[in-house]
Amino acid sequence: MKDIQNSKENDLKLLERALALEIEATKRYQEQHDIVKDPDVHTLLEGLHRNEVDHEKIIREHIIRLIGSGSDRIRK
Repeated sequence: MKDIQNSKENDLKLLERALALEIEATKRYQEQHDIVKDPDVHTLLEGLHRNEVDHEKIIREHIIRLIGSGSDRIRK
């Protein structure tokens, strides 16, 4: 049982790091999108931004799933 809990803890920590990266990427693409003038680059950045938002949502769902399965007892 302890190995399962450690695995959940490790997975949750990894997801938290991944989420932080996705949040930063989302912010960066939005900032770039707001200043770019070329319409083709503008469209590209919109697509990249949407992908990052989707990734962020998926990661959050997995964090909630792990917490709901007992990872809320993780000691920090």
